[in-house]
Amino acid sequence: MTRQRRLVIWRLVDGKPGHEKQSAGLLQGIEALRPVEVYDFDMRFKALFWRQVRRHALRGAPDIPAPDITVGVGHRTHLPTLIARYFCGGKSVVLMKPTLPHRMFDLIFLPQHDRYWRKNNLVETRGVVCPSADRPKAGNSGLILLGGANRHFEWTSADVAAQVAAIARASPHVEWQVCDSRRTPERLREALPAAANLRYRPWQSTSGDFLEKALAAARYVWVTADSASMLYEALSASAQVGVIALDVKRPGRDNKHARGIRLLLSQGHVFSTADGFRLEGSLMLPHFYPENRRCAEIVVERLVSSP
Repeated sequence: MTRQRRLVIWRLVDGKPGHEKQSAGLLQGIEALRPVEVYDFDMRFKALFWRQVRRHALRGAPDIPAPDITVGVGHRTHLPTLIARYFCGGKSVVLMKPTLPHRMFDLIFLPQHDRYWRKNNLVETRGVVCPSADRPKAGNSGLILLGGANRHFEWTSADVAAQVAAIARASPHVEWQVCDSRRTPERLREALPAAANLRYRPWQSTSGDFLEKALAAARYVWVTADSASMLYEALSASAQVGVIALDVKRPGRDNKHARGIRLLLSQGHVFSTADGFRLEGSLMLPHFYPENRRCAEIVVERLVSSP
């Protein structure tokens, strides 16, 4: 059997946790398909990156091998991604809409709710790409993930708290952890009901990997409609997922997040509190194929020569 060589991947990061999570998700998917050797370059501190580029360009003695693929996410990484490809070789991959012309990149992954001209190097994703988990679920464990004030949906703490109370009443046998976020108004905690099966976990009290571990274990997850990234993370963790409904701001205007939720509802991937508060029996078994795996398959198929 021919042993596959390691793919050298340069990952350009910009210090934003959400962006790093997306690129980590793609790398997780690629690593499941091929052996990889990953090198991170923080674009807030570019000295290491420019040293490697110069050494490769001048045929010097670089510390780090030339990339087969350079992955970037976030405005700060777009130009360096192209520079790495030009001087060091390999292919360029970006996640989310780049600020430079699309034709300059080898592969671009864009959420399908974004508006763009269709090109061969553009691939639609269902929401954001994120790490996936496929582990046994822990009993009747549940998560309720709360966002907060945002520009797409109306947020009323009393309404959200009432929906959380209804969820707890509808599934009294589920042990729910209620987790807020930086955007959640402080007054929501005061509005939450006292219930034997509700445990409140403010975001300040959790570790950096809390959500990832909690999603991997949770069988049931409710997410407020404004929290798009958490919604797709829950789906990628193979949980049964519900959306806590919020009224849309400016109903007459296009809302890409609401459009994405409608698509998930129509495909049977999520349930909504507009239709009830009990997830058990409301959805078929999770059948959402994680986007990081699908995108990784596309990267390997299109950009990586065999073996």
